[in-house]
Amino acid sequence: MVKTNGNIVTSVPSAATNTGNQQPECNGERVDLLVRLGLLKLVSGISGMTEESLPETLKLNLSRLRAVQAQIQKIIVISTSILVFRPILMSEQALVNPVEMESIVVRCGKEVLELLDRSKEAGVEEIVEIMNGFSRDGEEAFNTNKLQAAMSRMLVKSLQAGDTVFERISHAVYLATRGVVLAGNGPQGRKLA
Repeated sequence: MVKTNGNIVTSVPSAATNTGNQQPECNGERVDLLVRLGLLKLVSGISGMTEESLPETLKLNLSRLRAVQAQIQKIIVISTSILVFRPILMSEQALVNPVEMESIVVRCGKEVLELLDRSKEAGVEEIVEIMNGFSRDGEEAFNTNKLQAAMSRMLVKSLQAGDTVFERISHAVYLATRGVVLAGNGPQGRKLA
């Protein structure tokens, strides 16, 4: 964008001219700050966004807002899955080495992410199957089914509004997202997140 000050032409960087996928940081102006925080509150809601729930000025951006909301919800589901999976893996005591256990948890998280990226209709059953595949190696079918049922119950409970685990994870994701929204996704935004 170019602004003219009398006879002098100066170039002002705009959000559209940022390189790559770099998001501009909040410059602290009251309107900018309120708009960013308002949009974040809007997409951080538990229920899916509908055209009726949006102010008229945002209805044209419904698909973009839904996409951001879906990303936030995906982060919450992956984080909750990892929190449910870690104690189950530890209870098996098959892994003594913490580095090996952490490696398995990371691989499980990546597979859950890939599942959620591949299928928009992925549910608790598919996530539990992934977690179960990492937790048991050739156990009896009865014990595996019993473990899957327990993991499923824990995951469903932890993904419900009002559950302590869900509330804490949602709040942590909100705060991290808020850091990125206010400071951009450069080094400062990542540090705040």
